[in-house]
Amino acid sequence: MTSLKERVEARLREDVCKACVFRTATGECSLEGVRDCPILTRVDTIIEIVRGIDSPDVAPYAQALREAVCANCEHQHPDGTCRLRDRLDCALDDYFTWIVNIVDEELAATE
Repeated sequence: MTSLKERVEARLREDVCKACVFRTATGECSLEGVRDCPILTRVDTIIEIVRGIDSPDVAPYAQALREAVCANCEHQHPDGTCRLRDRLDCALDDYFTWIVNIVDEELAATE
C-alpha cells in the first residue's frame, strides 16, 4: 500500500507537473539544476498545512503556506515580499489552489 505522501507526490507529478509552466517541450522540468522545485521538495509540509485546515476559502491555506514555507524560502525577503511570487515565477504559489485540492482528495481517500 502506498503512503499518503507517495500518492500526493504521484498526483502532483501527473497533474500539476504536466501543466506547469516550467515544463519544457521535451517534458523535463526546467528548474532542475537551477533551483529546487518548490512543490516537490515540500510535499510533507504541504500535506500538514492542508491536513490542519478545513476551509472552503483558500486564504487560510495561503496564510499557512506563507508562514510555514515562504518564511523559510531563500527567495522571500525579510519584509515578506518575494520577487518570484510577484513575477508569477513560483510554481508552488502559482498552483497552490490546485495542490490543496489534490491533497484534500488524497486525505479524504484515506479516511
